[in-house]
Amino acid sequence: MPARNIVLFITDQWRWDTLNQPGHPCKLPNLEAFRRESTNHVNAFTCVPLCTPARGSLFTGKWPHQTGTMDNVQGSSFYPHGKLHPSHRTYMERLQDAGYNVSFVGKWHLGDGTLHERGIDAPLSDGGDDPLMPPADMEFANPRKTPFYGTIIKGIHMDEKRVMKGIDKLESLSNSAKPFCLIVSLPGPHFPHHVPGEWVRLYDDIPDDYMPDNFIPQFTEEGKPAAQGAPYWPCQDTRNLDQQDWRRTAQHYWGFCSFIDDLFGRFRRRMTELGLDDTTRLAFTADHGEMLGAHGWFDKGPFFYEEVMRIPMIIRDPGQTDARTSEGFVSFRDLFPTLLSDSGAAEILTPEERARSYDVTNADHAVYCYDAYQGRQFKFRGIRETRYKYAWSPHDHEELYDLETDPQERVNRASDPALAAERDRLKSRLFDWMNAEQDTLAFGGYQLPVGSYIDGRPAHEQHDHKQHLNPALKQ
Repeated sequence: MPARNIVLFITDQWRWDTLNQPGHPCKLPNLEAFRRESTNHVNAFTCVPLCTPARGSLFTGKWPHQTGTMDNVQGSSFYPHGKLHPSHRTYMERLQDAGYNVSFVGKWHLGDGTLHERGIDAPLSDGGDDPLMPPADMEFANPRKTPFYGTIIKGIHMDEKRVMKGIDKLESLSNSAKPFCLIVSLPGPHFPHHVPGEWVRLYDDIPDDYMPDNFIPQFTEEGKPAAQGAPYWPCQDTRNLDQQDWRRTAQHYWGFCSFIDDLFGRFRRRMTELGLDDTTRLAFTADHGEMLGAHGWFDKGPFFYEEVMRIPMIIRDPGQTDARTSEGFVSFRDLFPTLLSDSGAAEILTPEERARSYDVTNADHAVYCYDAYQGRQFKFRGIRETRYKYAWSPHDHEELYDLETDPQERVNRASDPALAAERDRLKSRLFDWMNAEQDTLAFGGYQLPVGSYIDGRPAHEQHDHKQHLNPALKQ
């Protein structure tokens, strides 16, 4: 049945495998219950594994190169005062124009205060009056190594406050005669992995000799692009982490996911109590994943490994009670057209947007991009099919992986004569997409050396972010 209301519960840096890999140790009872009454899109991919550009694409339906929002903004970033330009209207504004009540709780990451400037209600959000990472009055147990792990023993985590505010908004919006769109956007489980102790203790049973899946000492892989040869944010350098650090990092990351799972469960139950199950479409997703030690990396970076590209994407239609699985390839960018296509707001979509809905596409591949990180230039474009995955760059090495024989993406086969035909086919398909989307990289021209700064500084220099560094990221 058509949806009257739209609710999006979005997290940051949530790994796909926690909800899709059989036997995964992460304990997520509420999300697993939600999956049993929803459609699980098992081949969902982010459009770019970086917070600001991914969110810009989600909320506008445009690629980063079409909005200019290609790098992180706010806080301690290279662009502390950057924002999504107001000429690029969001789906929230379009819904509000169509008569919807709209509220956005939590992480925006597209410009301080700019949701308010767009006329959108934004409590506990950096798009409103709150900072991107507000200071929190919490006490921690030892050992602690921020941002990798920190066990909270006193204080209330901000994500709990955000979800409680989301429940308050759910209650007030449901009392209105107007349809509504509510977005609850959590910074977790993105680092810093500061997690209440009860959720950390859920994973005390991790083997004492635990090491991350797909781990290899950082910067030791051969045949990889130059962009993967250095860290670009302090915590991306993991060479000082020992085996117990990796164990505690996994314990806190999975504990963070379990903590959010509990918060989602509270939110989901309140929806049912308010009688919204038959009128509301609810989605759970994330903007991208987390490396968590894969290839030696923590966080994410200028690459397209499965650990950061695949995302959870679970959508419940009004009245749905059965579990469904969809194997079509879908993009984070196309989530809003999907949520709105069979709703009372479908008329705000263009024909091109309607055609991108998950319900009508049957794509056999995903495409994605990367342009910049903290002022540094990393131009990459990628395409992923069921078996093969190809990445191209105008200023770095190509990559080609056979996911059937090398699911961990250890061996770059872009120069393998045996796969030359596959590489050329994928490159042609990728460039067809780039041309269709008017991506200027398709037309050649000079690019700054990989990793160098937009202001001309060479790659070996390091920008000083300390003047903007948030206290929450300090030990």
